[in-house]
Amino acid sequence: MSQSEKQREKNTQRVYQKVAVNTIDDKNGAGNRVKKAKSIPGYRLINKIKSRSIELGVQDRYIADIIGVTPIYWYSIANGHRKISALSKDKLEKIAQFLNIPTVQAMSLADVLNHEDFFLGSLEAQLDISIEQMRNDPAWMCWAPTDEEWSKLSVGTRTGVVMLYETVYQKMLLRRAEIENPELKEKIEKYLDEI
Repeated sequence: MSQSEKQREKNTQRVYQKVAVNTIDDKNGAGNRVKKAKSIPGYRLINKIKSRSIELGVQDRYIADIIGVTPIYWYSIANGHRKISALSKDKLEKIAQFLNIPTVQAMSLADVLNHEDFFLGSLEAQLDISIEQMRNDPAWMCWAPTDEEWSKLSVGTRTGVVMLYETVYQKMLLRRAEIENPELKEKIEKYLDEI
């Protein structure tokens, strides 16, 4: 076996060992190995930063410089030993600029903000009102989830479903207004732009 083949085999074993440490048997008993997800707070933002750095071909030291932290501090965040949510707002703004996303989105991905922060009053109550509206809408009632299905969904998923429905509902409302009353359409568009 040549030296390069030995090195390649050693690297393959090393990768397999890392994956094997983080795997579990799947629940259906098929003997498949499933990668276990780490529960690192803010992992979504960390993954976006890592993906972007790979895309741009930049080193971790560059990421640390952009954020304004030491490389060791960035490694601690990236490995889940420190919380990315503990970074100050100006550092999260720098991350958002690097990722080309709004700061509020970076804060949400870092688990600084949650779904309730975007709503007045009770989020659950507003979601329940919206799902009832969907269930009573003739165009949507066959796709609206049942109470049992609705209760099994996470808050984020329920919020996404409601936001999609409301976006489509507004477009349908504008389309009807355009046909039936063009002046009303302009008023609705102006109102939606103001919100």
